Amino acid sequence: MEKKYKVLIIEDDELIRSIYSENLRLDQEIQVDLAIDGLDGFNKIQLNKYDLIFSGIQMPNKTGFELYQDLQISPDLAKIPFVIFSHLGRLDDIQKARDLNIQHFIIRGNVTPNQVSIKIKEILLSNNDLNLQIDKRYKILIVEDDPEIRTIYIDRFGQHKSLIIDSAIDGLDGFNKIQQNTYDLIFSGIQMPNKTGFELYQEVQNLETKKNTPIVLFSHWGRLEDIEYAKNLGVKHLIVRGTNSPNDILNQILDILNVRDKIYKLKLKKDSSDYYRFLESFLGDEPVEYQNQDIIPIQVTLNHNVKPYTFLIELDSYNK
Repeated sequence: MEKKYKVLIIEDDELIRSIYSENLRLDQEIQVDLAIDGLDGFNKIQLNKYDLIFSGIQMPNKTGFELYQDLQISPDLAKIPFVIFSHLGRLDDIQKARDLNIQHFIIRGNVTPNQVSIKIKEILLSNNDLNLQIDKRYKILIVEDDPEIRTIYIDRFGQHKSLIIDSAIDGLDGFNKIQQNTYDLIFSGIQMPNKTGFELYQEVQNLETKKNTPIVLFSHWGRLEDIEYAKNLGVKHLIVRGTNSPNDILNQILDILNVRDKIYKLKLKKDSSDYYRFLESFLGDEPVEYQNQDIIPIQVTLNHNVKPYTFLIELDSYNK
């Protein structure tokens, strides 16, 4: 049986409401419900289960922003993907949406109703994939000496259902916690007392059991010397805080967690043609020094857009 998604469209303008509902209903997998303003929408959300809410902003009785804030009070309702759309894309509305951490903001004048429907379907499918992996939790260590900045990221990251947050007050505190605990990702500032983020990165690379943990360094202003130094150290992930909102950074963190370094083991018969062909493809024409080894680690770094990741291939050869 195919999955049916239930979407609530909330808009006080009857014509706009009709345009988007008719377009969405062209998709047989989407069932559409309608509300005439924010208060009507809130009442329907209380009575029904929706997979996505698509709401205007300026409406009588309750605005789209007020509705979103009301939904955040309930943990269950806060999980529903919320897409808000603006008629003109006013800067005040964009900033308000950013301040409220609304992830999906659409300017109606910039896209067609069909493009909106495509975007809504993408969000529905993406959220469904997340629900299938709801039991997967990631533990993140936030390392930052400024208590205000540290609190901002603890609060923002902690709102995501798949993240468990720990924190450290400086690089030394962070390194001690990394030695004692297992983290899926480390998110660290750079300039800190006792140990900088760069020093923390280098010392973690020297820990055999921790060196594959993704480390994301963030710079307040994106100084060129910091960017160059990070590049020379081999830092994969450097985020400039001043040009990214906490919500933007959260999305980048989730991307990194979902594209993790992977380890593959291949079994090939030693001295077979496949064995030598594989070695030569990575090591050149004369991989003599590896001929008598049973396990050969071959590290391949791929760059996918701005998210580099690594595959560690272990060639587990055998004699049978």
